[in-house]
Amino acid sequence: MKSALELALEKADAELGQDKDYVKLSPEQIAAIDQLKKQYEAKWAEQEIALKAKIQKLSRELEPQAFAEHQQQFQGEMKRVRDQIFAERDQKIEALRKQK
Repeated sequence: MKSALELALEKADAELGQDKDYVKLSPEQIAAIDQLKKQYEAKWAEQEIALKAKIQKLSRELEPQAFAEHQQQFQGEMKRVRDQIFAERDQKIEALRKQK
């Protein structure tokens, strides 16, 4: 069974007339990629829980106005951590795709 990403890539390649450049992944590569995705989803979930707990703690400790002023910063930190985790995942997936 192909992942949504693989199906989207095939469709994009077909529309561009580049089917010959599409690299078929081995079952081992597909399994390794699926495992990586699960690991990084779990890693993000752990970080998200920790960051939300930190934000909740700060919301109790800070004055409401001060907390509101920093809320955008908190959200930015969450986005930065998420982007970093998934960028690392994507690099590892790309390395797996290039293996023969």
